[in-house]
Amino acid sequence: MINNSIYHDLKSAKDWIMSNQNDKGAILWDQKGKWDYWDHCECLIALAIYQEWDAFDKGIHFCLGQLDKKGLVKSEYINEKVTKDFNEAHHTAYIFLPLLQKYLIDQDLDYLKSFRTEIHLIYAGLRKFKREDGFYFWAQDKNGFSDNSLITATCSIELSRRAYNRICEIIGDKDCIDALEAITSESLKSKKFNRDGIDRSRFSMDAYYPLLCNCGKKTDAEKVLQKFYVEGMGVKCVAEEPWVTLAESSECVIALFKIGMKVEASKIFSEILKYKNSSGYFPTGYQYDLDIFWPDENSTWTNAAIIMAADCLYDISGKEKAILL
Repeated sequence: MINNSIYHDLKSAKDWIMSNQNDKGAILWDQKGKWDYWDHCECLIALAIYQEWDAFDKGIHFCLGQLDKKGLVKSEYINEKVTKDFNEAHHTAYIFLPLLQKYLIDQDLDYLKSFRTEIHLIYAGLRKFKREDGFYFWAQDKNGFSDNSLITATCSIELSRRAYNRICEIIGDKDCIDALEAITSESLKSKKFNRDGIDRSRFSMDAYYPLLCNCGKKTDAEKVLQKFYVEGMGVKCVAEEPWVTLAESSECVIALFKIGMKVEASKIFSEILKYKNSSGYFPTGYQYDLDIFWPDENSTWTNAAIIMAADCLYDISGKEKAILL
């Protein structure tokens, strides 16, 4: 059943996301002008949930307008200038999630088909990051590929791959479906995910993102909570830091929901809601030892993640969720 109360409670967060979309369609992190493709797509999913189709369409066209001939885009921009001059493997393919989410809500097949060329171009660009051993390079610059593979990025790619396959089925391009074997719990334990040789188990994202890809059991989710959850506050970004972040908390809520721990997910989500400020949107994180919101920013993608978690728990869109692939 749709929870109208949550739907209305989070409209102000959705409105704040839209207020940070510029005239060209870019949804910025905040008023400081930072933009990246993945976080922009996160915001598009939130706009789809609220059926803000004009802003959504404007954002889709902006994204696709940034693609180069290989179907890639630079990692980060500030005030429309490139500030991270490399391509991250998981960025451009993430657009399949908002495109699929829109279709699941409005069933507009013609809209989805209109981006057939760009959809296949983006996926071809992603496939070039795939290593001979089956893992994905994290990034590429003018000097070549990064040796790093990251769990969170790999899981994001896996969700994008599933969305791509679903889109191919919908638009009738079944011959383009990627039949590569999906990632597994065992493959995600590889030391190849130790960035620059350093163990990344201190990061909550690398712990719960596999659950978003159906890799793991309830016992794995319980370990995530034991290590990263702070009673009454939310989920930490990094195990040793007294810092809960609302995007990580929200993504963890989705992971818990997906593995069947709906009571725990609902509890954490209720704790997230208390951070909403007087203007109706949410900060990036809270440093509880110092009792301050930190960093000194509010981020659109954080608010988008909260809306996505709400939709999983309370079905505020009343439709199937692309993120639950």
